[in-house]
Amino acid sequence: MYPTSDFNIILKNIIMEFIKTAVVNRPIEEVWELLGNQYGEAYKWAGGLYHSEGFGTPTLENAPFSSRACKTSQGNITEEIRVFDPENYKLVYEVVKGFPGFVEVGKNQWSLSPLENKTQVHMHLVIETKGIVGAIMGPMMGMQLKKIVSTVLEDFKHYVETGNPSPSKAKEMAKHGQLVA
Repeated sequence: MYPTSDFNIILKNIIMEFIKTAVVNRPIEEVWELLGNQYGEAYKWAGGLYHSEGFGTPTLENAPFSSRACKTSQGNITEEIRVFDPENYKLVYEVVKGFPGFVEVGKNQWSLSPLENKTQVHMHLVIETKGIVGAIMGPMMGMQLKKIVSTVLEDFKHYVETGNPSPSKAKEMAKHGQLVA
């Protein structure tokens, strides 16, 4: 029998990481233009993202704004730019509003590396859940995010290389009454 004063339940946060890399057949400057400088317009290429818009006075040098509002298939979220580095082709943003309460951290890092006339795109998403609800819901959220992460990079690659949404994004846009480029 355990004395009640010595009995503690310890729940650790669950950290999920999703890492994806792709080679885009465009020079790094073109890729950065769409990823970094046009950060607010990701809805044009990202599946599951119905609208996005940058807002707020930039808090980081060279950033076009400080935040982005997104209407997604999972609801509305707000992100804040944490790193905007056009010299090293690195972008980090964090979801600050709109994730379920059991999500402690939702941060995504994109980095670009030149490969002759191509660009290697690296995406690293970190989600940290907390508490008992996070322990229960985290694995289900992880399964959804795994699918989203794999398609988002494919959507981005297609858009950068062709100037048009991927076939799956175009289908999604038509379903939601959006104009397809």
